[in-house]
Amino acid sequence: MTWDARDSGAAAGGEFQSPALERLVRSLQGLPGLGRKSATRLALHLLDRRQDATELVEAMAEAAARVGHCSVCGAITEADPCVICSDPRREATQLCVVASPVDVLPFEKAAFYRGRYHVLGGLLSPLDGVRAEDLPFDRLLARIDEHAVSEVILALDTSVEGETTALYIQRLLSDRALNISRLATGIPVGGALAYTDEATLQRAFQHRTGLGEG
Repeated sequence: MTWDARDSGAAAGGEFQSPALERLVRSLQGLPGLGRKSATRLALHLLDRRQDATELVEAMAEAAARVGHCSVCGAITEADPCVICSDPRREATQLCVVASPVDVLPFEKAAFYRGRYHVLGGLLSPLDGVRAEDLPFDRLLARIDEHAVSEVILALDTSVEGETTALYIQRLLSDRALNISRLATGIPVGGALAYTDEATLQRAFQHRTGLGEG
């Protein structure tokens, strides 16, 4: 059985007469990149394929119960601390700063980086209300001091927010004797790090540019 809006009794104003279906559509609409039409199409697909919907609900419940953020670096993990932070073979004196947990994935997939990470969980953006006190810069400083970090690599998006955050970190670390570097050219201006291919990412890492010692 295939559903469409007429089967579910769409009202003239665009909302469904079924409160349950309308709630589902609005919940899906809250996901990134999903507008009203896309959310409606997905909701009707799930109703048409009840087994898929059941498996999705179970997977979401399991993920919600088991997945969290590493208390050390902020990456997504089931174990705390995560496998990267707890691996003694990873270089603790080299710290790669990224904006989002998803930015760790291309580095780990490419498997050329053997240091550790620090996930900010966002970028400075005054227009969006994200200020310095909203991001874990204090934890970054603590980790640098605790592990005698010698190099901080800023692997941030080449957006206005990314540039602003990189400049803030550079100033924040200016009184510390360590090397601060950024990924080199190859990452397109405005591009998201999480969607950068492995070869470009590795090339940008290998030719990262120093920002001067603190």
